[in-house]
Formats: sequence, structure tokens, C-alpha cells
Amino acid sequence: MTKLIVTTAVLLSILSMPASAQPAAQSTDEMVNEARAMVKAFGGSLKQALQAAIKEGGLTNGIGVCKTVAPEIAASNSNDEWRISRTSLKVRNSNNAPTDWQAIQLQAMKKQPVKNGKPVEVWQVSEASGQPEFQYMSAIPTQKLCLGCHGDSIDPKVKAKLAELYPEDKATGFSEGDLRGAFVVTRKIPAPE
Repeated sequence: MTKLIVTTAVLLSILSMPASAQPAAQSTDEMVNEARAMVKAFGGSLKQALQAAIKEGGLTNGIGVCKTVAPEIAASNSNDEWRISRTSLKVRNSNNAPTDWQAIQLQAMKKQPVKNGKPVEVWQVSEASGQPEFQYMSAIPTQKLCLGCHGDSIDPKVKAKLAELYPEDKATGFSEGDLRGAFVVTRKIPAPE
């Protein structure tokens, strides 16, 4: 019994370390837990910033936050090892277009973005790029808050602001509960020493 407690304590101390201080050889389960924590931090910060911007200046103000603040939040939640971003089958910003693997996962998630009350998630470790890489995705179901800018019935002022900031916007026509996109977390896996 003591051995199990010590092992659990060691595991918990590793998971609580910053990613840059963690040992190079993390298990897939540990990387999934790290990715989940990053998604929670990024998603929470983004939602809070959007709600504050909309409260302060309406939906058009929220669009500006998505354009400028969302990439800053992603950057502040990323580091030398880990990177977090968003993607979708219908992107607003073409820089967020999915890779082939991400597009396949999004198509599957589209059928059921939420399972057992939680966003669907997938992950893999791939060596396709020549260096092992951990890839994680967590579905972003469309919430009521999203519909003012991503739904079917968008106010003309909001449409004009979207056209100004995102001339190639494809991210409209969603209904509540639809798959809006996914959070993506990647990590290059260091070669064993």
C-alpha cells in the first residue's frame, strides 16, 4: 500500500511541475492530462475575455478580441515544448486551417461533439514529420454565446465587422450544439538521451 501512495505522490508532483521542468519521457496519459489542463486554461481565459468585451462594447467588440486577444492567450498558454491553438472545418482565420489528420478528426467529432456530457477528445503520437509528436484535440461545441457571430442569423453590423476583419470568413451557419471546431495541443517529443 505504501508503494502505491509513494508512486501516486511522485506522479502528482510531476504533473504539477511546469512542462519545461518535467522529465523528457512523459507517458501518453501524462501528456493527455497536460493537454487537458492547457485546454481548460486557454478556453477559460478566452471565454472570460470574450464575455468582458461583449459586455463592454457588444458583439463587434468581441470580434476584435477574437482577432487580437485570442492569439495572445494561445501564445501565453504555450511554451517551448507545448503549443495550443484552435482549428475548424469552417475557419474564420485561414491560419487556423486544419492539417489532414485534424480534418479527419473534426469530421468524426462533427457527428457527436459531446459524449457523456464532455467534449469529445482524441490524441495520437505520430512520427510523420520525422520527429515524434504528440497531438491532442478537444471538441468545441457551439454554445449560445457563439451564435451572435457564428450562427445563421447575424446582425448586419456584426456581419460588416466580420467582413472587415475576416474577409475569407467561413465560420457561420452553426447551431447550438454543433461542432464549432477544436482546441489543438501539440508537443514535440524529445529524442531519448
